[in-house]
Amino acid sequence: MSTLDSAFQRVGDDLLDAIGRQDWTVADAELETLAQEAVAATVANRRDDLAALARVAARCHTALSLRDDPGGEDLHRLGQLRALAVMIAAARGRTPPRPAESLTAPGTPGAAVLAALRSGPQTCPALVEATGLSAEEVGGVLPELRAAGLIHSWPAGRLTVNALRSGSSP
Repeated sequence: MSTLDSAFQRVGDDLLDAIGRQDWTVADAELETLAQEAVAATVANRRDDLAALARVAARCHTALSLRDDPGGEDLHRLGQLRALAVMIAAARGRTPPRPAESLTAPGTPGAAVLAALRSGPQTCPALVEATGLSAEEVGGVLPELRAAGLIHSWPAGRLTVNALRSGSSP
């Protein structure tokens, strides 16, 4: 966990503590900090920070949702967390793909997936087996390879088949 991830976690912890104490001034300050960090990460296209902020917002939202008999102030902060999560999700959804060069650099999951696809179209489970990567690694890199125009995918029953795009040079 990076230093910034730890800092985001602490802000989330402080937010939940402030809500538990019903210290709305501190709670609002912690929410504002999270929102400012989300805007800064969006503007600077810091994908990892947006992912960390999404985790903190989801954790705080879940914790607050599970409280017994939340009052109006609790519900107000819950709504703010929901809005923050939506903003972060929108920012993460519009983040441009990484350049093809960084996706296909030797030793990266993208390079391994592209090498496996040279033998022909494959499903995600087949790519996991062919590359030795985890399902999470393969599942994480496939959308980026699609967005970069290096592969295309189509549904085949309950699975998705992936193939190199014609004209792409893996």
